[in-house]
Amino acid sequence: METIILAWYVLVETESVFLLALFASLQYLGTLIAPFFGVVADRVGHGNVLAAMRGAYALLASILMTFALLDALTPAYVFAIAAVMGMVRPSDMGMRSGLVGDTMPREHLMSAMGVQRTTSDSARVAGALSGAGLVATLGIGPAYCAIVLFYATSFALTRKVARMGRRAAAAETQRVAPRPSPWRDFRAGAVYV
Repeated sequence: METIILAWYVLVETESVFLLALFASLQYLGTLIAPFFGVVADRVGHGNVLAAMRGAYALLASILMTFALLDALTPAYVFAIAAVMGMVRPSDMGMRSGLVGDTMPREHLMSAMGVQRTTSDSARVAGALSGAGLVATLGIGPAYCAIVLFYATSFALTRKVARMGRRAAAAETQRVAPRPSPWRDFRAGAVYV
């Protein structure tokens, strides 16, 4: 929803396909630092990292919403916020998959991953359609009110699931040997890749 709204805004305001492509590329800026999110998630839990990410999305969307409602939104603000979100967003799918792995019993893991992927893809389709409809009907400010509401709800629900994942991880930690340092984890992951 949000990407469609902002891409539309960038194209309409700048009338530049190059700037639209630049905006789209900012969505993947954090690909290079995504392994660090994985190392942090291994330490503090996938749910906690995912909740922090959702909280960051809500905060950044609130900033954009405020600018839009005050009629002070400019493409420069959109690019700055998109760059910050782009540092976090590439890790989102991995964190969601990790959280499913943390919270589901082994015998239900394959089915849970299928449900997670189906709901994620369905949400993208519904989000794109509803985002375009909201911005066309109500404008960018009210559309961003809906986005902030969705992110806040997502944050609250992710916090609940993170608590469940923390309990499962604590039970698992009691059966596993102590972990190496985060840098050793990162190095081992890089060597594996």
